[in-house]
Amino acid sequence: MKLIKYFLIVLLIFHFQWSFSQKQEKDTTKSKTVNLKEVVIESTVHLKDTIFKQPKSIGLLTKTDLNRTTGLYLQDAINQIPSVQMQTRSMFGGQRIVIRGYGTDVFSSNFNGSGYKVYMNGIPITDAQGLTILDAIDNSILGTVEVVKGPSSTLFGTGIGGVVNFTTIRPESNATRITQEGLAGSYGLWRTNTRVETATNNSAILVNYGHQNYNSYRVSSKSQKDFATISGDFKNSERHSTSVYFDYSHSYEQLAGEMDSAQFARKLNWADTAYTNNNAHVEIENFRGGVSHKSMFGRYFSNTTSTYFNGYNLHQAAGNKSLTSNAVQNFGGRTQFNYAQSWKKISIDGIVGGEFQKTVSYNKTYNSVDAHLGTIKGDLEIAGMQYNAFTQWNVKLPLNFLVTAGASVNFLEYNITDYLNMAAGKSQSGYKRFSPVITPRIAVQKTFNDHITAYIDISRGYSPPTTSQMVIPYLGTVNTDLKPESAMQYELGTKGNLFNNRLSYQVAIFDLMISNKLVSQAIPNAPAGNNMTVNAGKQENRGVELSLQYSVINDDNSFLSLLRPYVNYTYLNCEYKGYSSDNNNSKTTVDYSGKKAVGVSPNVFNVGLDAALKLGIYLNMTYQHVDKEPLNFLNSHYAPSYWLLNAKLGYKHMFGKHFGINLYAGANNLTNQLYYTMAFVNAFPPFNPASFMPGPYKATYYGGISLSVKL
Repeated sequence: MKLIKYFLIVLLIFHFQWSFSQKQEKDTTKSKTVNLKEVVIESTVHLKDTIFKQPKSIGLLTKTDLNRTTGLYLQDAINQIPSVQMQTRSMFGGQRIVIRGYGTDVFSSNFNGSGYKVYMNGIPITDAQGLTILDAIDNSILGTVEVVKGPSSTLFGTGIGGVVNFTTIRPESNATRITQEGLAGSYGLWRTNTRVETATNNSAILVNYGHQNYNSYRVSSKSQKDFATISGDFKNSERHSTSVYFDYSHSYEQLAGEMDSAQFARKLNWADTAYTNNNAHVEIENFRGGVSHKSMFGRYFSNTTSTYFNGYNLHQAAGNKSLTSNAVQNFGGRTQFNYAQSWKKISIDGIVGGEFQKTVSYNKTYNSVDAHLGTIKGDLEIAGMQYNAFTQWNVKLPLNFLVTAGASVNFLEYNITDYLNMAAGKSQSGYKRFSPVITPRIAVQKTFNDHITAYIDISRGYSPPTTSQMVIPYLGTVNTDLKPESAMQYELGTKGNLFNNRLSYQVAIFDLMISNKLVSQAIPNAPAGNNMTVNAGKQENRGVELSLQYSVINDDNSFLSLLRPYVNYTYLNCEYKGYSSDNNNSKTTVDYSGKKAVGVSPNVFNVGLDAALKLGIYLNMTYQHVDKEPLNFLNSHYAPSYWLLNAKLGYKHMFGKHFGINLYAGANNLTNQLYYTMAFVNAFPPFNPASFMPGPYKATYYGGISLSVKL
């Protein structure tokens, strides 16, 4: 009944805003319209300028940035953003994103991601249980990627790390284009895209189908993916527009297991026999869809209401003699009312809204030995529900000051039903409703000559425990005493566009204090290996970010039409404060205060160059250095530092007005460096733990072609 009530509320809001706007449209057909858009969820024509005006550190990747290499490895591009690190369990699966040193939790983020929130065209990829799976994302058709760094709970609920917003490419206005793309590379990499784009003054539609195959540089690590995407934007009238998005994907990733440091250093082509014998893999079949409607109410008000649904089946065979089969349904909605008005020296704009999301997963676990399915050992139904109300206001004052203030109140509920052990004495069934969490934010910004801004931002955020952390299997109970992690961030920064917008920069200094850190502790008087999650400490992440880009030449009429170098640098000092192995306060309790946080590289440096000739020839080069990072709480074991050099050379040209070609070739890791795609963090490892997922030991090469016809 509660679910029906929430659904009816969303429908009533939708109906109200539609009916009211129809009346306003009749009464105010001659009134001036105001373009009101939420920055993070929606792409805008002047996205870079909009980000420049926000008092917060935001990383932006355009299509050019995403295509500096193959366009398929999102980590190649997103790791160019200061304070953002993306690692992958395989080349195309099991991704996790760490923002400002947050998201390296030992017990939940070695697989997929936690502590941040991801959207695709406004539809949440992160579910109500806080889990983010990126295997089903088609990186080849992304148009922009935004990363809002640090707590963003004021507008988006959970997530101490931040928010990542994906948007697909947008069709060219008043044109119809058919594109066929093909890419081939080392180790059997093969990717095709067939795409149709069409747009008029009142609509824009994109349809894409892609197939991808990869044999891999490592045994038992093959990958195969299929994607189908439909997106559309429709202008129903001067005051109404509708957007739709649907995608389907199938992803199959083999798993070879982690290497220890000796195997990694010897560059072995090795797979763990426990994985190979059990045919270890992750297979995901996913469907996602959403509808969003926008309306204007007269001159000052607007509303955006969206609903969405996401369902997937996940099958994972692991190296621990088990097989997991999950069926997940995720649905929800979001509505926000915008207001904007300006006077001679003062203007105000704001957002008031709410969001609801529910995830229901049916998780079954079986014994599996040598790929033979055995008896069932787990049967859980897990329902997670998040909902919040939020508001944020911007007030522009004289002397080019901007004050931003807002807050949200957030609610979270988990309901776990253990069907296998319901009649037994150790059923894992239980219900937990967390206390409401209020997350405020305030920022002040000063703009100088429309080219330089300086700001201070204070924001609060929270990240709840996952459902797997809530359950205590040995006791057969749900840990109702567990609290969400909370954080307060202080940020000071400046942004600028100088020398006729040739030089752009961002600099930010931040201090992120995280409380109620979740750690795993042994259950007293229980056999070894039986653990539970508790809140046991703090972590302080302090850092400096620098992003600098200079267009030496940017002239389409010049023989050398583009010459644009850039530099990005990150310094992170992430330490545990009052952080211990458990909260038992016994002689076995170990205090890790002062130790460096696991999985965080203190120094990351990127430098790159984009160049192009008027003839259509272009060159992209990137260099990245990643410092060593600790892999355990004691800081006794580290992942080594590495550096990567990538380059791409291409030719792009339009033949007449209708035919276009983009022909390119490139290479990654040109100097044959030893590096890893993911380093598993381990709380209490043996002397030489199995931690490393190696990248290709030698340079990998690729080449591709894109042919388009403009009708």
